[in-house]
Amino acid sequence: MDERSLFARFFRRLGGRLSPVDVVQRFHQLYYGTPEQTWKNTTWLGIPAAKCPLDLWVYQEILWETRPGLVVETGTAWGGSALFLASVLDCIGEGEVVTVDTKPDPAGTCRPVHPRVTYLTGSSTSAGVVEAVRQRAAAVERVMVILDSDHRYAHVVAELDLYAPLVTPGCYLIVEDTNVNGRPVAPNFGPGPAEAVADFLARNPGFAVDPSREKFMLTFNPGGYLRRMGRR
Repeated sequence: MDERSLFARFFRRLGGRLSPVDVVQRFHQLYYGTPEQTWKNTTWLGIPAAKCPLDLWVYQEILWETRPGLVVETGTAWGGSALFLASVLDCIGEGEVVTVDTKPDPAGTCRPVHPRVTYLTGSSTSAGVVEAVRQRAAAVERVMVILDSDHRYAHVVAELDLYAPLVTPGCYLIVEDTNVNGRPVAPNFGPGPAEAVADFLARNPGFAVDPSREKFMLTFNPGGYLRRMGRR
């Protein structure tokens, strides 16, 4: 089915019978369900980022408002999102990115080189990687964390327990892809990021979901923008 047919079918189904929330969810399913055209076809300065552009814009706003000295990213992939974060930090004039992935370089591609980006290879939950990140975090005043590696429940819970303590008051812990397992996409995924977030919040009252970061309505991280309470 070509692009025009997909959109025509989508809008015919709407038929004026859906609520605004339903419309957003249907569009979310359409957007997520055509990855080669949409989110997997999203680049930053020529490097694949594989993100929803509306979430990237929100990241830019958060970076400007909170001015973290360190942004920790798990799940580097091609390096496009790390480059995006570094580009924003360039505009701000401070901060660095430490990004972690189990693979040194996916599919033989060349990850971008940027003076603000440090690549770490290994599991985000391994003792060596966690200690390296902790040392970086100890050297700055403000830390932000983005979790986007293995989305299975047990792994995300482990990441949350390891990396949440690094996030400084007033800064953000962002858990990506809380939209899977039927929220509203990939209904057969099984327990994943959203369920891990619910478990984490029940045990960590010092963090709270910030719904204002979902203002553009389409987000791959519903309920995943967690702000650490307290003043910077």
